[in-house]
Amino acid sequence: MIAITSLPLTAVSEGFQYVYQDWEFAKWIAIAVSIDTFLGVWKHLIHKDASSESFFSRFTKKIVIYIFLMILSNFASHATVEGSTVGAMQWIGTYICVFMMVREIFSIIENIQAIYPIFPRNFVKHMKDFNDKGDYIGGGPIGFSEKDAPDDAS
Repeated sequence: MIAITSLPLTAVSEGFQYVYQDWEFAKWIAIAVSIDTFLGVWKHLIHKDASSESFFSRFTKKIVIYIFLMILSNFASHATVEGSTVGAMQWIGTYICVFMMVREIFSIIENIQAIYPIFPRNFVKHMKDFNDKGDYIGGGPIGFSEKDAPDDAS
């Protein structure tokens, strides 16, 4: 009887490695999403503009998108050709995971700032100087000086 039930479970667990493997990252992104969600609800309750319809719609969309991004990062990091992992694609998986964490951290900081402005205004303003594509839209050039440039190693 045990063999009958263990065979399908083994097939599922073996097949699931192709869907996702990095459970350590999944825990961290779940913590970040939970903190962001809690602070977002708190912010909307304080500002008295909370809407359960909007919350569930946006939250569901966010979770589904993040699940697909995690599957995509697993694919990029662990895909094999002729038995070897494609090294040239591993950075894509890492970039996707970093993007999700940075996005959550920025959202958490914006929610904290809306609840209780604790961060310096310049810091928050500088974060908002970038659009969703990561392009600088602050209105003026970023003021880097010569001393900020890396030394030439040659």
